[in-house]
Amino acid sequence: MKKILLSSCAVFFLFTSVYADEELPPLPKGPLILTSATPAMQSPDYWIRRIPGAEKPVKTMDQIKHFNDEIKSMVPENIDVLKLDKTRPGKAVADQLQLEYSTLKNRKLFDAQDKVVPKSFFEDNIKPLVQIDQVPSKIKVKWGVATRATSVRALPTMFKMIEGQGDYEFDQLQFTLIKLWTPVAIYHTSSDGKWFYVQAPYVRGWVKAKDIAIFEGRDELKTRLKTGSSLVVTGESVRVFSDEGLKEVYQRPTMGTVIPMASSKTSEGPYPVWMPYRKEGGNVGLKKCFISRKSDVTKGFPVYSQANVIRQAFKLLGARYGWGGMYNGRDCSGFAHDVFLSFGIDLPRDSKQQAMVGTQLGYFEPFQNEAEKKAVLRSARPGITLMKMPHHQMIYLGTVNGQFYTIHSTWAERIGDDPKKDEKNRINQVVVSDLDLNGNSYISSLFDRIVSINEVD
Repeated sequence: MKKILLSSCAVFFLFTSVYADEELPPLPKGPLILTSATPAMQSPDYWIRRIPGAEKPVKTMDQIKHFNDEIKSMVPENIDVLKLDKTRPGKAVADQLQLEYSTLKNRKLFDAQDKVVPKSFFEDNIKPLVQIDQVPSKIKVKWGVATRATSVRALPTMFKMIEGQGDYEFDQLQFTLIKLWTPVAIYHTSSDGKWFYVQAPYVRGWVKAKDIAIFEGRDELKTRLKTGSSLVVTGESVRVFSDEGLKEVYQRPTMGTVIPMASSKTSEGPYPVWMPYRKEGGNVGLKKCFISRKSDVTKGFPVYSQANVIRQAFKLLGARYGWGGMYNGRDCSGFAHDVFLSFGIDLPRDSKQQAMVGTQLGYFEPFQNEAEKKAVLRSARPGITLMKMPHHQMIYLGTVNGQFYTIHSTWAERIGDDPKKDEKNRINQVVVSDLDLNGNSYISSLFDRIVSINEVD
């Protein structure tokens, strides 16, 4: 990196350029077969056949709607954007902006080239963009939708900040991705007009303004989202075409995305759907696009059963790990979120919050309660059971020959007993493994570190 005697604008340009041109190490070829897993275990049918009544519905759609209301009441971070007030006290938003800015400014963080991010970068480049002093005392909320999958950031910049040297894939500013058609309440705008500070259903932060189309008001947005039939993306992703002949790919929305249909009466030809776009000035426009009937989509949500959850999870086998959705991937909780979102379940995005949902089967201390954990897992229902450990979330698959198995999105397997060396093998994808993974390292096995088990029922 050039010397820090550059002007602040030059520093900002340099940082963002480094991020845009970043080259990552090649991914391991997948799906990887780990620990005692076998090739046969890489199929959903292997696990489904072992479950009595696997196809039986766990909940009806009416029960899922009630369940979602329970989730929102239990998990304050899960917000029904369409029920938010049309105005908001400015002080609450200004205080949150200040907290997020100050917290990051006071941390020791590194850029993509392992150089310490100077405090002057925050003062000279970020603070003027956030313009906390420009938040009015009473905010008139604007309402919009994401026109594509877009990042939610802690600060209005794509500049990467990492916690430790070499942690190049873990951007501390990245909260998550929100999907196409995700509704947002817009609270604030950056000084350059390129970023909105928004409340989305399960996260609050900065999104690129160019990826948000604004509705006339909350009621207009609600009407659009609640009226008519929808297609649910049940594959890893699907192609949406701008033409009925299916020649020009317009977007590739990912699993769990819900797309309003332009008409539900057609029985032949591709499905017509509405895609939002941002007009000049920011207001929403709707474009009729098309999805092949051969695509992995369903009209409405599929049946919520153990078998179907496992099928959904295995559609992502080998899919890329991505912290907060970076690099078009999914981290551990993002993987679980997308799988359950496919059934209309508003599972929170954060693993700690996910562990609060449904029926709690047990809480544990790490490295303790071995017999109790085993008893709980033997009685747990595969597919709909989540296993939480510090900083990780997994979906339970069942037992084979006394071994417990999981499917999860994980970045690496620790293999050494020296924390300073932190030896690891990069996995960086969704895999099947037993709970002995990491067992020969200083952090110990997945099983040893489980702190809660809950069924999403």
